[in-house]
Amino acid sequence: MSTRDHIIDAALSVVRTQGVGSLTLDEAARLAGISKGGVLYHFKTKEALIQGMVARLADKCDRLQQEHYDALPVGANRWARALVATSFDPEAPTTDPAGCALLAAIATNPSLLEPLEETISAGFRRLTEDSDDPAMALLVALAMDGMWLHRLVGSPVLDDETRNTVRERALALLTPPAANEAAAPATKLRAR
Repeated sequence: MSTRDHIIDAALSVVRTQGVGSLTLDEAARLAGISKGGVLYHFKTKEALIQGMVARLADKCDRLQQEHYDALPVGANRWARALVATSFDPEAPTTDPAGCALLAAIATNPSLLEPLEETISAGFRRLTEDSDDPAMALLVALAMDGMWLHRLVGSPVLDDETRNTVRERALALLTPPAANEAAAPATKLRAR
């Protein structure tokens, strides 16, 4: 593992256990077992370190989505279906408690997302270019973002059964009409 990755791991550990407010370059250095100068060599500021952490989580999500994409049958909305699978994957970074803290940091300093703007745009382009109904693919993608936000803030609105129903409905929206006709009857959503 590279020193840079080791520093990011240490910083993510701080955020997970103590919150983003406790993240300092000194604390990341201490947990990584290197000097502050070693951290500064890779990350000139705390904001640069947070950008590195966000990029790590985004890269992990992108790799997982690629794995789901590769495992799915060829057809329309394959990227959107892969996004749904990734959104519900227990290994997804969207289940990482550090995500909530990083989201708070980004809310107070939106420039922290700047390095990911092209990655985000490319992901949305990929979804729409692969779809026979780009608006539906975007709708489902935005719904998955909403599910992620609910999970991040620990919202009690959706229980496991309802989340599973939402997943199935999202996939049904992305399935061609002929395949949908064979689908089971709709399940009633329950909100808590």
